[in-house]
Amino acid sequence: MYDFNGKIALVTGGARNIGLATVKAFLEGNARVVLVDRDQKAAGDAADELGVSQDRLRAFAADISDETSVKDLMLCVDEAFGNLDIIVNNAGICTLNLALDLSVDEWDRVQGVNLRGPWLCAKHGVPLMKAGGAIVNIASQAAQRAQKFTAHYSASKMGIIGLTRALSVELAPKIRVNAVSPGTIQTDMIQNEIDWRISNGFDDDADTVMSGWMDRIPMQRFQKAEHIARAILFLASDEASETTGETLNVSGGAVMV
Repeated sequence: MYDFNGKIALVTGGARNIGLATVKAFLEGNARVVLVDRDQKAAGDAADELGVSQDRLRAFAADISDETSVKDLMLCVDEAFGNLDIIVNNAGICTLNLALDLSVDEWDRVQGVNLRGPWLCAKHGVPLMKAGGAIVNIASQAAQRAQKFTAHYSASKMGIIGLTRALSVELAPKIRVNAVSPGTIQTDMIQNEIDWRISNGFDDDADTVMSGWMDRIPMQRFQKAEHIARAILFLASDEASETTGETLNVSGGAVMV
């Protein structure tokens, strides 16, 4: 859909789900891609599966919640490609618990990956970026639509929207910063929530959970990872040259702002 020839895109959480779909989409758009995942084996396996030469795709392991790890990652990117055009802050985690039952460690772990991680990737990635670059952060409908069991996740993703807006002002006009807010995507995270709700007695079965979610979606369908990847590529492309500080909802109408 878009031509990224000559551009280098870094995608965190790139070994599976939305991240992997985004890596594939950038490769199809002729970009060179840095696939980042906390799991070294998962990153390597994803790169092997894609079957692309190292001059087009490099896979690195990094813990984006750790500043030293992010610094080391950006040194590897600099050595491999010399610069960076696009950062997609996709990596994220979610545990499930009632807000008042969360431990401090559980709260901090989610904030560390989901909010501190994108900030660190911007902090240490932007110096490698050229004018005309773009950052795309992944938020969530949970930032704008409250539900039980995900207060810490919702807070981190609302923080992403705030970080996106702040960075868009600070980095303009050199770099644009936007966010994509996915709806209900059938990923590992969603399956984990279904299993947790059933095992903890909040729902009877998977069909009940899925039906409840579907009732909130005007388009009456769940989104796919590929739909989110397309939105990411649009915001990263020159076609969105006048768009910055925005959050694009891709939720089938579940969230309208």
